[in-house]
Amino acid sequence: MRRFFSTMLGQILLIIGCSTLITFTALSTLLFIPKGPPGPPWPWQPTYRIASLVKILNHTPEAYRPAILAAAQSDAGLHYALATQPPICTSETFNTWDLAKTLRWELGGKQQVSVASCNAQNPRKDIQVRVSLGDSELIAMIDNMGREPTRLTFPTLCAMVFLFTGIVVMSVWAIARVISPLREISRHADAFGRELTLMPVKEEGPTEIRKVAHTLNLMQERIAEQMQSRSRMLAAISHDLRTPLTRMRLCLEDTEPTRVREKLVRDIDLMNKLIGSALSFIKTGSDGESAEWCDLDSMITTLCDDYEDAGIQVSYQSAEPLTLWCKPDAVQRALTNLIDNAAVVATRITVESWQTEQLTLIEVSDNGPGIPAGLLKKVTEPFYRIDAARQQNRGGAGLGLSIVSDIARLHGGTLELFNRFPQGLTARITLARQGETSPQKL
Repeated sequence: MRRFFSTMLGQILLIIGCSTLITFTALSTLLFIPKGPPGPPWPWQPTYRIASLVKILNHTPEAYRPAILAAAQSDAGLHYALATQPPICTSETFNTWDLAKTLRWELGGKQQVSVASCNAQNPRKDIQVRVSLGDSELIAMIDNMGREPTRLTFPTLCAMVFLFTGIVVMSVWAIARVISPLREISRHADAFGRELTLMPVKEEGPTEIRKVAHTLNLMQERIAEQMQSRSRMLAAISHDLRTPLTRMRLCLEDTEPTRVREKLVRDIDLMNKLIGSALSFIKTGSDGESAEWCDLDSMITTLCDDYEDAGIQVSYQSAEPLTLWCKPDAVQRALTNLIDNAAVVATRITVESWQTEQLTLIEVSDNGPGIPAGLLKKVTEPFYRIDAARQQNRGGAGLGLSIVSDIARLHGGTLELFNRFPQGLTARITLARQGETSPQKL
């Protein structure tokens, strides 16, 4: 619950909910706790009769008051009496409250007025009205006040429903106007972070949201331009370097085989490999390859056979035939990097694959020295090398695992490294199982 109210949607709903509650509380207070007397007709009829009698008695000598009271008695359910110590009734309702207000208003607040019901079972009956008359009090008994007036009348109820509906409609509109552009910005930012594909965001919504969208569009343009410039520069460097390297290799092939010649050929091959690794790292995820259905079993089997032909012991195990919607060249490049890394330090390599309902998993395990536990995450960073962990590794650029990690992330998955017992390392690629209708573009 706390996490929900920490979001913008939760905070907006909290503000609207609190303001609505305060509004209805104020409205209810105005309805049920009025400042002045209620409007006619109720309870002005008994008010006029009692107030008129009180005004007459105020100007009448005490000796004549009983006669006036006797003349004022009626059969309309209203009875009068004078008493110095009358019994006091205590039950109060909205009826008694309103009658007391109207009497005080009519009498100008000059005399003490008290109204209560003497019938606890039915507070509308046996209403006692006490008005001070000097040393005595006028007691007026009302047999039945009738039904309590309705405060939630149809117009009032309609006004409250209209108010509530207006608040709900305006709240939905306000939330949609603020939240929808933010969600769109978040979606575009996430897609741009995965694919580095320029997708302008619609600049709509409040002023602040439009400014954020405009800034994000500018940022995307700058990053895309820088990435394109970097790719063009590296492509040019690659071309300029590979041309003289090719000439050098051709010249060496025309010379007599010597130890120096073999060393130079290895150095040239190493330079070509480093250039290819750097370009592959730059182009990962943006090389234009289209996704398609791939027979993963056939790909891995063919790859392992090629390594076996080269004298590297690689075995493949799979519980069932596997197919995957992916970029085949990218996945093959990732597996090649993992097997190449393992072949440098290990004498036995095992590749395993299996699928769950949502994931495809591929593991490349070796019997090499492994990697220190504290460096398992750091080795996936670009250009990071740990020669101490793999003594025989020579000439790597520190990009192999970075490329694998980027390819896995491109396919909605991850790369995990963990040491085996008693020795060895396992690299696990987790890929999301996606179809042609998947919202994530590969």
